[in-house]
Amino acid sequence: MGDSNQKLHAIMISFPFQGHITPFVHLAIKLASKGFTITFVHTEFIHHQITKSQPHKTIEPQVFSEARKSGLDIRYTTITDGLPLEFDRSSNMKQYWDSIMQVFPTHIDEFVNNMVKSHPLSAFFLVTDTLYAWPATIAKKYNFVIVSFWTQPALIFTLYYHLDLLIKNGHFASN
Repeated sequence: MGDSNQKLHAIMISFPFQGHITPFVHLAIKLASKGFTITFVHTEFIHHQITKSQPHKTIEPQVFSEARKSGLDIRYTTITDGLPLEFDRSSNMKQYWDSIMQVFPTHIDEFVNNMVKSHPLSAFFLVTDTLYAWPATIAKKYNFVIVSFWTQPALIFTLYYHLDLLIKNGHFASN
């Protein structure tokens, strides 16, 4: 990951749904409290939704302001998911999903490349949502360690992991 003089820097990318974002926020604060530098990446759309819902319209959501006031090194950035802000993601889930899985990674790759060039004294690693298939490719390209973060209960992971076996044994309909 780098020499011992480099500061550990986590680039954290959650899946853009509430049940994924909140655990990532908690993990970001926990890691920062242990001395890690954190760059928390949101999609521009999620940032826009969060900002719209806040009573004080600020440039940045308040989620990390208190953590930064206490001295934690948490940075926040937004990246396009490949769709315009006005695109109706909830009515067009297939297009949205395709964009998150195929277009968003290209923008993440560009962002990571810029981070590596502008912070040569950092030892970067990725913390990404387990639902993403593409982070390993980016991690390999930049020789990063990758942490796949599962945001749901372990039982749900076990069900997904053993789904074929559960179907085969008749616990779920095979149709």
